Amino acid sequence: MAIAEIEDTVVVIVIDPLPGLNPGHGPKSPPVVPISADYDSMLSSVFLSFTSNLGEIEVEVLNTTTGGYFSDFVDTQFLYATIPIIMGPGHYVLLFTLPSGRQYKGEFDV
Repeated sequence: MAIAEIEDTVVVIVIDPLPGLNPGHGPKSPPVVPISADYDSMLSSVFLSFTSNLGEIEVEVLNTTTGGYFSDFVDTQFLYATIPIIMGPGHYVLLFTLPSGRQYKGEFDV
């Protein structure tokens, strides 16, 4: 397989913070997102990396096309994790909830 073909199998998932309890209050600078994610279609998995040990976070995976749902807790101490995507083709939403209650969201298509 050529390098260009391998690179085409990986999709960068943009992770955005969800508004907190008081979305109009707080810092006005762009938020630092401590989670990055990539979907690898060859391995049918999302690879997560963390900027630091965030503790045990909840990861929810929803296939909005089929209604499939999966939830698990991920220990971030090793600064990476893998989430298998086994609910078939569709539009996926990832929801990350940190121990502090702060939430982040990402979306991608399979």
